[in-house]
Amino acid sequence: MHRFAALCGMLVWFALVLSFAQQQTSTEQNAEKKTGKHEETARAQEKEKTPSEPAEKRAENPENASSPHDKQPAKDEHWDVSEVPPSATHHQITLNGRILRYTATAGRLPIKRDDGKIEAEMFFVAYTLDGQDSARRPLTFAFNGGPGSASIWLHMGALGPRRVVLRPDGFLPPAPYHIEDNRYTLLDSSDLVLVDAIGTGFSRAADAELSKKYWGLKGDIDSFSEFIRLYITRNERWNSPLFLFGESYGTTRAAGVAGNLAGQGISFNGITLLSMALTFQTLVDNRSNDEPYVLLIPSFASAAWFHKKLPADLMADADKARQEAARWAVTDYAQALAKGDSLSAEFMIPLKPLSCRLLLRYTTSTCGPNLATRRTCPITPLSATRSSRKNGNGARESMDFRIPRPLCDRQW
Repeated sequence: MHRFAALCGMLVWFALVLSFAQQQTSTEQNAEKKTGKHEETARAQEKEKTPSEPAEKRAENPENASSPHDKQPAKDEHWDVSEVPPSATHHQITLNGRILRYTATAGRLPIKRDDGKIEAEMFFVAYTLDGQDSARRPLTFAFNGGPGSASIWLHMGALGPRRVVLRPDGFLPPAPYHIEDNRYTLLDSSDLVLVDAIGTGFSRAADAELSKKYWGLKGDIDSFSEFIRLYITRNERWNSPLFLFGESYGTTRAAGVAGNLAGQGISFNGITLLSMALTFQTLVDNRSNDEPYVLLIPSFASAAWFHKKLPADLMADADKARQEAARWAVTDYAQALAKGDSLSAEFMIPLKPLSCRLLLRYTTSTCGPNLATRRTCPITPLSATRSSRKNGNGARESMDFRIPRPLCDRQW
C-alpha cells in the first residue's frame, strides 16, 4: 500500500515537471518570434535608408547573376542581315540541240533605311547566259504570289534552266525525285532573276516587327522595287531591256512595282501576267458573285480546244472558238446568271435546251438531266479525276472533271 502511494506521488511530480518544462519552452519560442519580428523590421528600415545599388553594379556582382534557367525567351526573332558575297557556279544545258552555258548566282540583297541601316534582305537566284552583251541582253525578274509564296514554283517548275520531273498529269511522282533540263526555260531568250518576297524562302527582315512593315501592299511593292533598282545597279544592267513576270498575286505585285519604278526612272519593256489576279472579284465564285462563271468560259473553251474536245467547226480556229464562247458568255449566259430564280417563263423556254447545248459546245461539259429543273447552270474549274454520282433527280450521271462541267444540280 505504501509502495502504491509512493508510485502515485512520483507520477504526479513527473507530470508537474513536464508541464512546467512545456510552459518554459512556449515562452522562449514566443520571445524568439517577437525578437525575429523586431530584427526583420530593423533590417527593412535599414534597407530603406541605404541607397540602392546601381543596376550595372548588380549585374557585375556574381551573386546577383541569374542562372540560365531564369532567362526569359526573347519576344522577337532576330535574323542576321549582314551582307555576304553571293555564290556563283557555272553550268550548261542542251536546248533544242543547242548548248547553253550559263552562270547561276545565289545571294541576298539588302533593303536599307534612309540612314543606311539594313532592315531586310531578299534572296534571289539569277541565271545569266555566258558570253552575251548585257546592254542588249533582256533581263526578267520573276516571282510567284500568295501573298506569302516563295518563287520556287516558277523557278523549278516553269522558267529555270532545270526543273523538277513530274508525272504527265502534273502531280509529284514517288521518290526518288529527279530534275531535268527544262525545254521550256526562258534562258535562251532572257536572263532570269527569281526573287523571294520577305518572309518567304531565304528572304528575311531583321526582326519580327520589321517583317510586318513588308507584309502589306505598299511594303511589298517597295521592297521589290528597291531590290530591282539595287540589282540592276550592282550588276550594271540599267541599259538591259527589262521585263517583269508575275504569277497569281505576283501579277498584282508586278503592276504595282512597274508603276512605282516608273516614278524612279526605271521603265519595263514588257510585263507577263500569269494566272492574273488584278481584280479579286473575278477569283471567287459564290451566290452573290457571278462574274467568275462568265469570265471563265473563254478560258475553258481554249482548254477544250487544246485537248481537241470542241466541235469540228470550233476546232478549226482557236481564236474563233474563244471569241464565240466569250460573246455567248457575256450575253445570254451572263443574263441568265444575273436573273437567277427571277427568270421569266418566256426567257426560260429557249434558254433551257440552249444552255446545255452551248455549254457542251464551248466547254464540252456534261449536262445532267436535271438541267431543265434548274434556272441557271454555272460551271466548275478544271480538275484531274473522273468519277460519277447521283444527281438531284436520283439518276446517275458521269462527271468528267478533266474538262469543265456545269453544276446543274446546285440550288440557286
